[in-house]
Amino acid sequence: MNTLHKRLASESGSAIVEFVVLAIPLFIPVFIYLHLFASISGNEAIVRTLAREGLRAYVVSANDHAGRQVSEQAISIIATHLGLAQREINTLSLRYECSHSPCLSAEGRIRLTVSYIDQQSRRRIIASAQEHISPWM
Repeated sequence: MNTLHKRLASESGSAIVEFVVLAIPLFIPVFIYLHLFASISGNEAIVRTLAREGLRAYVVSANDHAGRQVSEQAISIIATHLGLAQREINTLSLRYECSHSPCLSAEGRIRLTVSYIDQQSRRRIIASAQEHISPWM
């Protein structure tokens, strides 16, 4: 009985119990924050890629009308390949801003802003890309 009492009174192993009881609940918010941050960062990388590739498709086109069509098709295809859900693709918004008219004019600048609403967070994700048109066009 004396050995049992000594064993129960011993504090051996109590540090592990204290760590599990106190520290683990403190890590849960950190894990949630890191998951949310990774998700947001991934979404922003996707929309930046869409803006850059959509604008590249635009500037290699024959004219403004074809440029917009090709750009929109490229963005839709790339969005699917990057893993956007159809509901997210349906919320895609494109805004073209040109320094000259028509957009594909020598020395002109074209800016494409792409946005969509993330299905999980219901947050609008926005990015822009800009291209300078060659003076020898």
